[in-house]
Amino acid sequence: MRTLNKLILTGALLALAGCAALNPFSPAKTLEQKSYALYGTFVVFEQQGAKVIQSPEVPNSVKRAIQQADATAKPAIDQLLVAANSLLTVKRELAAGTTDKEKINIAATNLKKWYDDSAPKVRCLIVVVQEKGPC
Repeated sequence: MRTLNKLILTGALLALAGCAALNPFSPAKTLEQKSYALYGTFVVFEQQGAKVIQSPEVPNSVKRAIQQADATAKPAIDQLLVAANSLLTVKRELAAGTTDKEKINIAATNLKKWYDDSAPKVRCLIVVVQEKGPC
């Protein structure tokens, strides 16, 4: 069962990395694809961190480090998802002729800001969960 879960999770991450591309197993190229892939990575490591925290063998200092890394990343990654969804909405509106390119530029700038803010926080969570030490 654990191997099946890992395969499903790996498949989901690969699909997220490719997102809307014709080949869902290709690397993320656009900022939107990278943002969704980063969000998916966060979710995976947040879940892994929750499992690590429940282990009685893990020192309290490691548990606190995981909780802190998660608490630091969560607000930024949530805003990243909002920004990615907003950009897609504005793109659909532009295609429908109900908005202008200026709104695309604003939404893209906002997404880039949240991606740049989120990425190092997610990397920290990954390090803390995988290495069970500070990032």
